[in-house]
Amino acid sequence: MALDGTYDIIAKTPKGNQDGKLIFKTDGSTLTGTSESGGEIVELIDGVANGSEFQFKVKQQTPMGKLTVTFAGTVEGDVISGKIKTPLGPMGFEGKKVS
Repeated sequence: MALDGTYDIIAKTPKGNQDGKLIFKTDGSTLTGTSESGGEIVELIDGVANGSEFQFKVKQQTPMGKLTVTFAGTVEGDVISGKIKTPLGPMGFEGKKVS
């Protein structure tokens, strides 16, 4: 599927830009894979794919403990973008497919 692959992303956080990596694998409308940020790799939770749109959750380690954040976005060609919902407010992200 068009979403499958590895994406280098930049999340626009209140503390500045943060590099990350998303690896997507789809099976019908089910989205699985991993998210890497700050040296931590976590599995995607409740991933859903619908054409070029996707949504998933991750439990990310933060200075305040583990927090659940929700990613939602789209892939157009090799460009990925979207929003991250966190307990501290929304953030944007963007990036490119690397494989």
